Amino acid sequence: MIDDLEQLIARAVAEGYGDIYELTEVADDAPEDLAPYLPRLLAADVVYPGKLYRAADSEVQRGLVAKADTCCQDDADDELRLNHLLVALAQTRGPVAEAAFRRWRDQPPPGADQLHIGPADYMREGGWMLEGDDVRELGGPVSYGLEAEDGPEHSERERCRGCGGPVWTALDLDTADERVAEALAHVGWSGRLRPAFCYGCAAAADTLFIEVRPDGTSRLTDPPEPSTDAPMLEAPTVRMVLGDRSGRRPVGSAVGGQAVWMDDAAYPDCPKCRKPMASIAQIDMQDLTHHVGYHTFFLHTECHLAAMVTQWE
Repeated sequence: MIDDLEQLIARAVAEGYGDIYELTEVADDAPEDLAPYLPRLLAADVVYPGKLYRAADSEVQRGLVAKADTCCQDDADDELRLNHLLVALAQTRGPVAEAAFRRWRDQPPPGADQLHIGPADYMREGGWMLEGDDVRELGGPVSYGLEAEDGPEHSERERCRGCGGPVWTALDLDTADERVAEALAHVGWSGRLRPAFCYGCAAAADTLFIEVRPDGTSRLTDPPEPSTDAPMLEAPTVRMVLGDRSGRRPVGSAVGGQAVWMDDAAYPDCPKCRKPMASIAQIDMQDLTHHVGYHTFFLHTECHLAAMVTQWE
């Protein structure tokens, strides 16, 4: 394995590019294995994809900060490189990174005015954010896999008032189960969580908001109209049940942990209080349909609002 990893690192350095499938797999499954090689990647300016730097120590974090502070001084149009550096630093989740993001919140580095979001907002790529003097986690440290099993027949389900299709219960979780309580501890939810909606009408929406109550009831806050531009989605015939315990970064469908993003991180703001919502679960669409992507679920307990964000490959 070490020889293979050496070859992958050498290839990334030679190509100046780290988005190599086998290398990103290591970043997902065992980021600590990359730690000894990060100074070499950093020296070669290989900072994409940022998840390669998840196990970066303080020295490597300082190196990323130094590059971010200076990369646009000579070339004001090098905002893509600055973008990659900020994403990598966000993935480190370390104290050096936190201090830099606090500084940049008030004093952005050169070139930051060309970015689509503020420098400190990049922290969300790593599942955390600044909230006043504190750090707020946007995901949990523990996850449990979700496994698909046969659910009730369409004929046995509640029907959608809009299209007449069967209503789908996306999740059915109860903190009376110690596993659920552990996975949802970061959002402080207590009770049953059972968001349900018409998959055909709503699942293609980029973001869907659902009012939820601890007794397991739910309703859409603003039911969307079926879109003729969206993929045709059939209601799933499976339900998701808890599986094995895992870590912070689950692979596939899971409750808890950090969200998996197909694109940029897209934590929705609660429409009631405007605070970012924390992730609580994700469903790999291949567990439900033939489509590729993720349905990611969020919760703001204080406002009793859940959300589902859909990202397609």
